[in-house]
Amino acid sequence: MVKTRLAGVLSPTETTELYVNFLSDTFAIMSSVWRERETVSLVLCYSPEGEEESFEAVEREGSLMLAQRGNDFGERLFNCFKDLLESGFDSVVLIGSDSPTLPEEYVFEAFENLKDDNDVVFGPSEDGGYYLIAMRVLHQELFKEIPWSTSEVMEATVKQAEKARLNLIKLPVWYDVDTPEDFERLKQELAGDREKARFTRKYLKKLEKERKMKV
Repeated sequence: MVKTRLAGVLSPTETTELYVNFLSDTFAIMSSVWRERETVSLVLCYSPEGEEESFEAVEREGSLMLAQRGNDFGERLFNCFKDLLESGFDSVVLIGSDSPTLPEEYVFEAFENLKDDNDVVFGPSEDGGYYLIAMRVLHQELFKEIPWSTSEVMEATVKQAEKARLNLIKLPVWYDVDTPEDFERLKQELAGDREKARFTRKYLKKLEKERKMKV
């Protein structure tokens, strides 16, 4: 869970704690969808397998757990879709945990767009990846020949979708919190909107207080 690119502003322990709160805020976003749509189930796809206890601190009301499988990010993402669709879900919306202030209406839009004969829905992120991907039918080609963890992920995935002649929809662009600059942006956003990301906000206040006490 540790983001090494935040090492300049947070310790490894602080970064891990921050991302636990990111997960809690992500589940809070999804819980809004869950409460309005009785057929929606929440699932935490975690890694590595056997580390369920590591996620006990995550506030995840009513959620199931699914261990990720695969040797790289693409394989794990593909297998999450495969396992969930094969278990009986009609559609799957996967959301990353790096965007704790993601507007919940984007998630609602993803579900709505899947109703309209669209094959795949993407939520593009500013860094060239995507914060959300949703499908009703598994399309393995979307996970092949993708330069994972680069700024070309979204572009390469769209090319694969177009090559397979899939109907795709793009949601509004949002940002991930991966770098010190992203972290500062998050703090500024939370300072201007006290309703967003309550778990992350609470943790940042605690962190600020602790750092002042150490000075």
